[in-house]
Amino acid sequence: MLKLYYNKSDELFTKVFPQNQIGKFIQFPITRLFIALLFLLPVSFLANLVGLELIKSLGEPYYTLLRYLRGIIFFVLFLIAYRSYTNYVEKRKALEFNTKSLIPEFGLGFIMSMSIVCFMVALMMLLGYYKIDSFNSPKILTDRTVVYYMGSFTEELLFRVILFKLVEEFAGSWIGIAVQGLVFGFAHIGNENATILTSLSLVVSDTILFGAAYMLTRRIWLIWGLHFSWNFFQEGIFGMPNSGFQRDGLIKPIINGPEWITGGRFGIEASIIVIVIWFIIGLLILRKAIEKKQLVLATWKRKI
Repeated sequence: MLKLYYNKSDELFTKVFPQNQIGKFIQFPITRLFIALLFLLPVSFLANLVGLELIKSLGEPYYTLLRYLRGIIFFVLFLIAYRSYTNYVEKRKALEFNTKSLIPEFGLGFIMSMSIVCFMVALMMLLGYYKIDSFNSPKILTDRTVVYYMGSFTEELLFRVILFKLVEEFAGSWIGIAVQGLVFGFAHIGNENATILTSLSLVVSDTILFGAAYMLTRRIWLIWGLHFSWNFFQEGIFGMPNSGFQRDGLIKPIINGPEWITGGRFGIEASIIVIVIWFIIGLLILRKAIEKKQLVLATWKRKI
């Protein structure tokens, strides 16, 4: 039986309690949100610069090897930057990256998303909406792995570990869930083939799912596994659009069918079936988080 380890919500609150107005302003959760981003900004800028200017100009096998190396290096640098923020600004350990149950949590998220994607592909194949046309070289999976593990990690760091945690610390879990869900959903409005409806579909399906999954453990591993696996299998394996973007995957499919099932050109995130499944799973995880006393009240409703 899978046994998860849970951080307590208040363990992630700032440990600084200033007496003057400047200190109180710095420790205000919304102020700390921007301070945290300032710690991460140089790493993000350097990562994009290296990716754009150096790696793209190299041939194989150096391109693939350096992309993996770049991903590992900047993963470590993001961890160092965030740990520096929690150490110097909040005076606490970055328990969000505690590795005590890294493998089971990441693995659980990975299996959950893989299962839903495989279920949807099987359903669409049964209905005649998904057909395999041909295959690309398995080498494409190395590129997709790097793209999705860094992309999913960065998004979860920003939207859940920073945005949700700091909004929640001030305004409570319910408002934190709503804010991170809305921002996450509409952050994709500029994607290819995105519309107001596709962003709303992300809000409905992912708001509770990712917010509650982070609430439950108070670490990044479960939500990272969910996010990475979804992108990797949806696009990297089965060649379907991913949040509106269409890149080659291992399989070259032919997809025809009603958009309420296939999600159309946005991907199965916009499928009514997927939205309902993830919404229900999100509610179940949220109930578990509440049972584990992970619900945080707003500052004006609790003693601080």
